[in-house]
Amino acid sequence: MAVGHSGSHSAPRWLVASALAVGSVLVPSPAHAAAPSAAACNGAGTAADRAVADALRPSMNGRRLGKAISARAVACARLIIGTVEQRGLGPRAAVIAITTAIAESTLTNHTTMVDHDSLGLFQQRPSQGWGLPGQLTDPASSTHKFLDAMLRNYPGDTWRGGDIGAIAQRVQKSAYPLAYAPEVHDAQLIVAELWADARTAAAVRPAAPQPAPTTATAERPAGPFQTPLATARTQLGALDGPHALALADWNGDQKPDLVVATGAGAATGKTEVRIMDGASNYASLLLITATALGPGDANTAYSVTDWNGDGKPDLLVTQKSGAASGKVEVRILDGASFFRKFLLETTTPVAADDRAQISAADWNGDGRADLVTVRTAGTASGKVELQVLDGASNFQQAAPPVVSAEPARDGLRVTATDWNGDKRADLVTMQPSGDRTELRVLDDKSRTLAAGTAPVVVDERHELLVTDWNGDRKQDLAVVQKTGTVSGAAEITVLGG
Repeated sequence: MAVGHSGSHSAPRWLVASALAVGSVLVPSPAHAAAPSAAACNGAGTAADRAVADALRPSMNGRRLGKAISARAVACARLIIGTVEQRGLGPRAAVIAITTAIAESTLTNHTTMVDHDSLGLFQQRPSQGWGLPGQLTDPASSTHKFLDAMLRNYPGDTWRGGDIGAIAQRVQKSAYPLAYAPEVHDAQLIVAELWADARTAAAVRPAAPQPAPTTATAERPAGPFQTPLATARTQLGALDGPHALALADWNGDQKPDLVVATGAGAATGKTEVRIMDGASNYASLLLITATALGPGDANTAYSVTDWNGDGKPDLLVTQKSGAASGKVEVRILDGASFFRKFLLETTTPVAADDRAQISAADWNGDGRADLVTVRTAGTASGKVELQVLDGASNFQQAAPPVVSAEPARDGLRVTATDWNGDKRADLVTMQPSGDRTELRVLDDKSRTLAAGTAPVVVDERHELLVTDWNGDRKQDLAVVQKTGTVSGAAEITVLGG
């Protein structure tokens, strides 16, 4: 389950049918009206859904969805709420259902099992008696099953009172019982916006928050990466062990897909690559393959770039140290061959360095990806130092080392990307600091292009990736939590640049 249900997890226990003069009527789910199509929930949403998401976003404040609400999430919410209305239940029942779906799946209809055999918007499990997989991935059917379970657990309309988070927990039997309450506010906003009868919906609309006192000296976050653009639970499970992550458009749909390179521990004895579809919020697998490359180790670095200009991302693998040559070695695997063909195998003139952080980016503006090696600690200058190997020379020509203006220090993460659209790579530095991450962008002359703090906690469980997520030609920050999530699967949060 997305909120970590225990093995005894059983179906949600909510919703009661219409309250008649003589009490509630439990309507058996097989007799329900025809379910709406799941297509809207599995797609990108409509223009109307986008308008609703845009209207709600400033007021959303939950932990799981919050300001990352999307048209797709609204489309899924419409199906849940419509099913509740078909059952003759009031908007409070819809708030309970939406609260649960936000906590369980961030209103994403997961069609592939990841956390045990959990599926769908409510992360219901076939093995726990919820139903067949096809039923659980149909939004209307899964909502009916959720409502039936709620009614069984709360007979006599007792679900109409009491704490919504506690009701959700009794239904879901989650290993994380406090996961639901933080999502009630956002669920109320969504239901109040989408419920057919606006006058009835007004009863569940949350009260407007009182403005917090401010002072002239109040510290406010500054700079880029303040606004959540998206949040998603991948269908990869936890990414324990030696995994390297990158974002690249694999299938040409203008959405960054998640590339996971596994260098060791694969059954094939090879480096393996999995690619998850960005357009599906990483719920669909685009590719899983064993590459032509043997296993890597702790000194192997992976980057993704279109090396040969064929429109397919290629895999650039750098052996920073441990090679027989005593030098940094580079191999590039052709994406068009599903990484089973080498485009380049070469030994560079740079001495092995296991402390370097590696990026593939066009540093000199010649249209070819260069290899940017960065030292962030232990440098003679006390500053971050970098050296660029020219891609046009197949990494045989090394530019003179560059001493940046950034102080060298432990824990600093770096990547190279074209931040300002001038066709030349810039250096992005990211330093975890308590409950925030400090960011700074330097151009190739070490001039500061941007600086600020992002409201994300980062430790060894996280990987930071920079990409243009939403096609606005500004680089965004993708924070991937590989392990230790509430859902048990790798999760992604994207912050707008």
